[in-house]
Amino acid sequence: MPKKSEITDKIENRDRIHVVMFFLSILFLLVGILILAQIVRIQTGYEVDERVLPLFHTTVTKHVDNPVRGRILATDGRPMAISAPLYDIHMDCTVRKQEFADKGNAEGEAKWQAKAAELARCLSREFQDRSADDYLKAILNGREKGARYLKIRNNVELSVLNRLKTYPLFNENTNKGGMIVERHDERIYPYDSLARRVIGYVKENNRIGLEHSFDHELHGREGYEWRRVTDKKTWIRDLDSSSVSVKDGNDIRTTLNVDFQEIADKALRAQIQADEEVRAGICIIMEAETGAIRAMVNLSRGNTPQTVLWERDNLVLREVGEQGSVMKTVTLVSLVEDGYVKTLEQTIPTNNGFVPGGYNQDVHILDYQRETGRRDITVMHGFEISSNYVFTWLAENYYGKKPQEMFDHIYSYRLGEAFDFDIQGMGTPVVNRPGTPGWSKTTLGTTAYGYGLSVTPLHIATFYNGIANKGKMMKPYLVESIEKDGKVLKAFKPSELNSSICSPATADTVTRALRAVVNEGTATRLKNAKLPVAGKTGTARVVLSPEERGGSKDAYSDAYGRKKFQGTFVGFFPADKPKYTILVTVYSYPSHRNFYGGTKPAMAVREIVDKIYAIDPEWRQGLSQVAAVPEMKEKKK
Repeated sequence: MPKKSEITDKIENRDRIHVVMFFLSILFLLVGILILAQIVRIQTGYEVDERVLPLFHTTVTKHVDNPVRGRILATDGRPMAISAPLYDIHMDCTVRKQEFADKGNAEGEAKWQAKAAELARCLSREFQDRSADDYLKAILNGREKGARYLKIRNNVELSVLNRLKTYPLFNENTNKGGMIVERHDERIYPYDSLARRVIGYVKENNRIGLEHSFDHELHGREGYEWRRVTDKKTWIRDLDSSSVSVKDGNDIRTTLNVDFQEIADKALRAQIQADEEVRAGICIIMEAETGAIRAMVNLSRGNTPQTVLWERDNLVLREVGEQGSVMKTVTLVSLVEDGYVKTLEQTIPTNNGFVPGGYNQDVHILDYQRETGRRDITVMHGFEISSNYVFTWLAENYYGKKPQEMFDHIYSYRLGEAFDFDIQGMGTPVVNRPGTPGWSKTTLGTTAYGYGLSVTPLHIATFYNGIANKGKMMKPYLVESIEKDGKVLKAFKPSELNSSICSPATADTVTRALRAVVNEGTATRLKNAKLPVAGKTGTARVVLSPEERGGSKDAYSDAYGRKKFQGTFVGFFPADKPKYTILVTVYSYPSHRNFYGGTKPAMAVREIVDKIYAIDPEWRQGLSQVAAVPEMKEKKK
């Protein structure tokens, strides 16, 4: 009986297991069907709630690395424009505030505010712009109002930033102290306004000067990489995305000599600073053999005389105008080169200062006739006293029937076009040659003494530099090389605009005439300069705008009889072996005064020549190597 009972229990147990397994199988089958149905539903028509998407996708952001802009250097390597890192300092005033509030930690909040008070005292002592109470009030107000980006100071240098990091709160990490530092590169000009219109500047998308013309070299290449945020709210590079390395800009080495630039700037300011009738003054110093620009000064005031002299505009490049008597040298070179003037002692009749054909009388010839009793005058003396009559007579007598011959010379001197230059924006000359609307029966004669032909000062300096260089006209240039980490990537060599504007013999003859202007003529203020100078003065009236004329029918005079003048001296030194060409021009506001090239411009040139003489080792006088030493004798007791 007991055996049978055991067998019955086992069968009953097996039946119970089968039933359980059956129902479990049914359950799993139903669950599987439900899962399969859900999969099909998701695959065919399910739309994900976009509110939850950020929870499943890591944020990837493009981070751009800006390159460091290249430097602009003087010819000796001194920096004239550099990019330096500066830092903007802000403060998150809310750090740990919620933490202290959640934990009821009033003591922690009090300690934080005590550190803030000490930080305020340090900031006041560092920047000296606000009191410690003002700094503390700003921080605590920001903490109360939830300010996460309170401005502390912009454009802080690295040395100052390092000190700030030692102050209370700022010496802790950002989550505890709240210090926020943002770096940016700032363009710095170590010599301030010196040569500023040549160097130029960078203001967002507004660039001028070399900063603009060589922006493609200076700017470099931006780099970028894609980054994603981690669970700890820090950014790391996303390795699944592409990246480009940043490339810093190249350096530009210029031809500018900082010492020459400073000498020219100070000399010009000394002549025009106190004279409020002077609108502007410019100076160019060019190396005769190469055409390298060693200094270029552009000082000007605004529309009213009370404004400060500043490097406002590049007048050397852009001021197109009639240049006056400095253009007589252009006529003289042409006459000598063509053989019409065979010697400077050649004479012409004075004719009481009249040239037929509608020209004005030159009253200076009347003075000459009265003082000398002569009825003829040499070409040399006419050049020395800058006689308009002499050069009108020469032009009409030798080019009157073939005026194009003289204008062919003008174009060969590159005075009729805007040639390429390292800075963009050179003004285009205006030449009233035969066949143009500006041509009249007196244009030939007026062009011969400086009117009817409008050019820039750089054109004039380049022409005179050709005479200094024995007839070879060099192209003026400002950039010597493109460099990277001291290695020259591209060098710019001197080049010619015209291999021969005249023969060396013609250049020597004209140089003799230019020396006479300094020794005996209109530029005697330069006679005793420490280096012999050859050059020419020029005074020109400036055409007024319709607004400036105020109803006057005279293009050169306003309703009150006032005129705008420009006085120029241009030449080269040393005269016997030219090394540098120099031009100085002074521009006036409408005035009743005259501004002559032999006064302020010549005096500025005198100071520049003397100071260059003093610093240039080629001319600097050394101390004698021989000296008498006193005999040493024993002192008697």
